[in-house]
Amino acid sequence: MTKRKAGGNGAGEAAAGTGGARDHGGLGPLPDFVGYNLRRAQIASFKHIDRIAGALELSPGQFSLLTFLDANPGVSQKAISGAFGVDTSTLSPVLAMLSGRGLVRRDRAPRDRRNYAIALTAEGKRLLDGMRAHIEAQEALMSDVLAPGERAALLEMLRRIAAALERAGADSA
Repeated sequence: MTKRKAGGNGAGEAAAGTGGARDHGGLGPLPDFVGYNLRRAQIASFKHIDRIAGALELSPGQFSLLTFLDANPGVSQKAISGAFGVDTSTLSPVLAMLSGRGLVRRDRAPRDRRNYAIALTAEGKRLLDGMRAHIEAQEALMSDVLAPGERAALLEMLRRIAAALERAGADSA
């Protein structure tokens, strides 16, 4: 738990994001939980992207997938699943939808005809480039509220949290 300022409730400050004490609407201890704040930041990020890039009809997850395919043309669905930590049954409908939109192509893998080599199409690359400009604008906006060095520190902390939770999940399996 975090230390609370005298006269403030700490939790309200986190929920409000203002640094000042404020009632947090009956959320109890949630505003002091890292996971809760990660989720709030994710929701805010997704809503912001939808506002600025909604016409592109590309979710942040789809953007991530297209970015991965841009960097790894011809990759297998199994490799994509491993990179994103999702099983192939979760990934299949997304790939089918992106393929239906003409953004990715799935060709039989030359070495194993049972599998597909997945790559961006020219239209997928065009859409990715358009979305990347919006993502970079959002990244700049988020970086603007951080002091020098905080962005790198935040990224490192988030990576450590993700790794710890992944290890804990693997240990309990």
